[in-house]
Amino acid sequence: MLKPADRINFTLHCTSEIEPLETVWRMLEAVPECSIHQTYDWCRAWIEETRATPLIITCVYANGPKSGKTAFILPLTVQRLGLFRVAGYIGAEHNNVNFGVFSDFFLQDCNDETMAEIRQQIAALPLGVDYIHLDRQSPERAGQVHPFSYWPTIESQNHAFQVTLDGGIDAVLARSNGKRRRKKLRTSERRLDELGGYDYVQAKSPEEAKNLLNAFFAQKAARFEQHRLPNAFADERIRAVFHRLSQESLNLQRKMIELHAIRLRQHDGLICAVSAISRKGSEAICQFSSIAMGKTEHASPGELLFFLVIHDACDTGARVFDFGIGDAQFKRSWCDQETPHFDNIIATSTWGSVGALTASKITGLKRVVKNRPTMFKVAKTARAWMAPKQR
Repeated sequence: MLKPADRINFTLHCTSEIEPLETVWRMLEAVPECSIHQTYDWCRAWIEETRATPLIITCVYANGPKSGKTAFILPLTVQRLGLFRVAGYIGAEHNNVNFGVFSDFFLQDCNDETMAEIRQQIAALPLGVDYIHLDRQSPERAGQVHPFSYWPTIESQNHAFQVTLDGGIDAVLARSNGKRRRKKLRTSERRLDELGGYDYVQAKSPEEAKNLLNAFFAQKAARFEQHRLPNAFADERIRAVFHRLSQESLNLQRKMIELHAIRLRQHDGLICAVSAISRKGSEAICQFSSIAMGKTEHASPGELLFFLVIHDACDTGARVFDFGIGDAQFKRSWCDQETPHFDNIIATSTWGSVGALTASKITGLKRVVKNRPTMFKVAKTARAWMAPKQR
């Protein structure tokens, strides 16, 4: 136990403005453990394009040799969920992994005692929300334990899946039934050759990025409608975020949204598969992907595209390729890592305790259903049956 004179103390602040934090934010986000989803440019795009209500919490050392230095930035937005006002990560519904924006020295200083103090201070801040829901958090990144894992946690309903790229594409294939995969790829290429051949393209110009992203939105909308699911990209403000991120990525060393596609050489240059990749440090992460419905589906262009994207990631220095959250057989066929994520739910009022408990129970129920294939299949069928037909 530290003596009172040796105890590290912190001061917490909250603000609705991110611009004054830009310099320190960019400095802190440079460390490898910071997720692309908590970088300044990513968060600014979400705030400005969706007109979300930002709630940015900063934690500063209050004593000792680091006094005045920023320990971390917690970038949140506020939304209403039913009867509750809830704060969560900026762009949370479209984030694949969250890790906050922490200084290296804070990651070394944090422990049960310091984190308990910080949690109490966060709950006491005048945030104007009923509870905070921090979701899709990785227990560790780049060898650093997530500081919020010292708080009470619940397991998120979805896991993430990664493939290690050490040794290059040949080593990756050797670890993932390479003989069978190469055979499938040859079949895909033969079937696309029967349609006049294909090109693997990466968006290099603003117009190409715009066209590939619009192709993705159209393909995804058709797929959601086919399965009678709500379209996660229906809101034009969300589409504007990804258009902005893809355009900005053309001029930045960090690729927030880098668009890859399979395009037919004939049939009016049909885009038959699209994938959006984010790059930060040695990590490549798939943000979303789609395939066109119709005459090219039998060629499995999505699987071919992932092979080409992973090959490119190997060649350009990535050490890990992350398929993002959500279970799927094609992910498991590639991946040698499965990462469970965790949530923190912090009530900030008596009424918020009711919402926090409800959110915790709902997350737990979703996790149970998704981990039981029969129950999950029934749930998906019921959801599709009850969903209104999209127009």
